[in-house]
Amino acid sequence: MNYFNYFTEIEHFYQSRRETFTLLSTLDWVLIENWKDQGIPLEVVLKGIDRAFSRPKAKRKVNSLAYCVRAVSEVAEEQKETSVDKPDLPEISTDDIRHYLEDLSTKTASVAKEFPEFESKIRSIAESVRKVDPANFRDAEQVLTALEEKLLAIVKVAAEESALIDVQRSVESELGPFRSSMTTAQLSALEQQLFRRKLLERFQAPRLSLFYLM
Repeated sequence: MNYFNYFTEIEHFYQSRRETFTLLSTLDWVLIENWKDQGIPLEVVLKGIDRAFSRPKAKRKVNSLAYCVRAVSEVAEEQKETSVDKPDLPEISTDDIRHYLEDLSTKTASVAKEFPEFESKIRSIAESVRKVDPANFRDAEQVLTALEEKLLAIVKVAAEESALIDVQRSVESELGPFRSSMTTAQLSALEQQLFRRKLLERFQAPRLSLFYLM
């Protein structure tokens, strides 16, 4: 099971249990990313999803992976002895990574159009993206994560307060139906990740991660 298949396997299994093709929402993708980052094995996530769909007392149709959070946590707790190694890194050629980094750099630089007062800093980040060494996937991902933090910090400072409020309201609205089925810690982590993703999307800023190289 490689790094990318972790996501697609969950997506396909969820769609099969719903018995209908369903595009995953932003929240769904954030949840999968959160499970991956926690190192929860694929089989545990799939068992949790299956359990959520199989509960006889479930009165509402499961229309989001968020309804499966509690069940996945239960299975993970029951199977603590299970290895929680993160998914293997993918086999991607250096040339593919290099081309992808160049594309990311171009997209990052374009964000300067939204915030001309921060153009030099944004273009500096874009150039750093272009210079990331594609030879080591893990090291490249770590550098991109740090650069994304810098880009996000600029967007937070440069964005109008009204835009930040709109994004926060969108996050709260999307998480609202699932607050009773998640712990405070789970909600806090998802809220931060969802806000991050939605804010970058708002200004068409790319996610600086090799995960999206598919």
